[in-house]
Amino acid sequence: MFQSSQDFLNVSLGVGFLVLVVFLSMVCFYLVLVLRDISKTTGQVEEIVSRVHDAIIQPLKALDFLVEKIKPYVETVIEQKIKERKKK
Repeated sequence: MFQSSQDFLNVSLGVGFLVLVVFLSMVCFYLVLVLRDISKTTGQVEEIVSRVHDAIIQPLKALDFLVEKIKPYVETVIEQKIKERKKK
């Protein structure tokens, strides 16, 4: 079967490359699976962030808007109370 040591070397290299190709194929397959799972996870995180934004941030912005509109009236009332206390 083997005429010389060169033939044995070529067969060994062929088997080695075959094992390397199989190993790299498995690595690529698992990498695709991991990236798919990461994509699903980031999608879920994005959904959760949007829910938090809608449930917490938007009402706080509305409250901030109301505070900005009411602030001048509250300040005038406070100033009037201070002036009344100074008069007494």
